Amino acid sequence: MAASEIALTGTALLSGALVLGWRVWAERRRWARLGRALDVLAENGPPEAALAVAQVDARLAPVWPSFSRLVRQQEAMRQRIEHEEFSLRMVLSSMEEGVLVVDARHKIRLANEAFISGFGLTKSPVDRSVLEVLGEPDVHRLIQEALATGSARERQLELIPGKRVRFLSMRVVPMGDEAGLPGVLAVFRDVSRLQELEQVRREFVANVSHELRTPLAIFQGYVESLIEMPDLPQAERENVYAILMKHSGRLNALVEELLSLARMEARKESFRWETLNPGVLIREVVEEWQMRAGGGAIETRVEAADTLPAVRVDRRRIEQVLHNLLENALKHVPVRGGRVVVRAVYEADLGVRVLVEDNGSGISARDLPHIFERFYRADKSRGGAGARGMGHSTGLGLSIVKHIVAAHGGDVGAESPHGSGARVWFRLPVASK
Repeated sequence: MAASEIALTGTALLSGALVLGWRVWAERRRWARLGRALDVLAENGPPEAALAVAQVDARLAPVWPSFSRLVRQQEAMRQRIEHEEFSLRMVLSSMEEGVLVVDARHKIRLANEAFISGFGLTKSPVDRSVLEVLGEPDVHRLIQEALATGSARERQLELIPGKRVRFLSMRVVPMGDEAGLPGVLAVFRDVSRLQELEQVRREFVANVSHELRTPLAIFQGYVESLIEMPDLPQAERENVYAILMKHSGRLNALVEELLSLARMEARKESFRWETLNPGVLIREVVEEWQMRAGGGAIETRVEAADTLPAVRVDRRRIEQVLHNLLENALKHVPVRGGRVVVRAVYEADLGVRVLVEDNGSGISARDLPHIFERFYRADKSRGGAGARGMGHSTGLGLSIVKHIVAAHGGDVGAESPHGSGARVWFRLPVASK
């Protein structure tokens, strides 16, 4: 073969190799650009950036429609995931119940705000064990049982004292994570208030039973005496009748106050409204109490101006409130030097406040928050030496005061500065003009 032919052949082979190399390089570059566009999508970059990378190379035009569909589908999927995550966060944050997601190693993977705040945690419990976070063996044990058995568990627990939540209803439901590994969803509900109400109910039933049992036992004993001793002397018979009458009145008062309290709590009590001057009403009520106060032995004073703004009230009910407060005060002032002052003042934007003050032994700080509860005994902390101790209290008077005043749109309170008696007050809104 001639030299010229060899040269031409070599040139052709070299040209072919160069063209082939260029095409391979261009193809690699094209696929690399497509790879970079896919990397942008994989890293949750903006879809527009991924399209821009791909569209730089016009030779990728055949795949643009498919690539655009992929971009749109990924964007739709991303928005759906964001929406679901947002919805989940909103649901969890709005729940009153505490929620935990715990994995097979008892590590917390998710906790909502109600759980964190409910248990008074100062930092996130995620990636820590339940036992480490709460220090509650019973909670750990319930989660362990649900993981071991694969079935739901539910229990009411009393937590270790010192935590913000004391009584807890807990339900644990097995679940799997995205890899199919076991885990549980735990829901915590604070039932401390329900336990307190149940305790109040039990105490109420016990107190009513006690209040009824005592006079009934007295009735039974004296009636049996009358039956067994028909020839009882007249003087002794009259004494028995007086005792029976006294305890009959006690029973009647208890039943009436219980019924009145029940009607007010059920909002079935009717009121007859009228507009009155509070100062005039107070003086009328206190005048009725002058004789009961010992015919002047107890100083009873009214400090209420006639210029006080009018209030819209049910006269009979407010008279009952004043009678109850006066009875409560008179019962605990000393026999000698006792003093009760009824004061009415106008408090701008709040209403007319009526205060009943006495110079008795006062109310202890421990009992002061509870005096408006049913069957609270004022003589637990008052009624010391020299107190009058008039009559028998059912322990419902101040509770009835609270409900009557609340029905008028007002509020009640009590104060007892150390060594200076007690001050019980109620406030009524001013009548609209």
